Amino acid sequence: MSLQIVSVIGNATKDAEVKVSKDGVSYVTFRLAVSNSDGATTFYNILVFGHYGDIMKEHVTRGRQVYVNGRLQISDKGYVSVVADHIELLARPKSKPETKETEGVEEKKDKNEKVK
Repeated sequence: MSLQIVSVIGNATKDAEVKVSKDGVSYVTFRLAVSNSDGATTFYNILVFGHYGDIMKEHVTRGRQVYVNGRLQISDKGYVSVVADHIELLARPKSKPETKETEGVEEKKDKNEKVK
């Protein structure tokens, strides 16, 4: 008996995209960046097949923290990927902070409203 389980938590490096294999099977792929305690980052290619992939393509966006559980797959070219059996969407990407220009405009609007 053998067992192969891979579990990773990381941030998507870009939005998930749909691809089609040589056999005509569609799947969704994205990359996860996983930082370890010494500051090094490892990148994992994630493959999601079937209906699960259709759902993930809408929700996995750049910066989104994702938990993936699956198995390793090695392609003919030697690329190692994780074929996802289970995915959980965790933290959403942080929104961009407002620039000082934008903050100033809002402050001016508030001051003008008070004067009226």
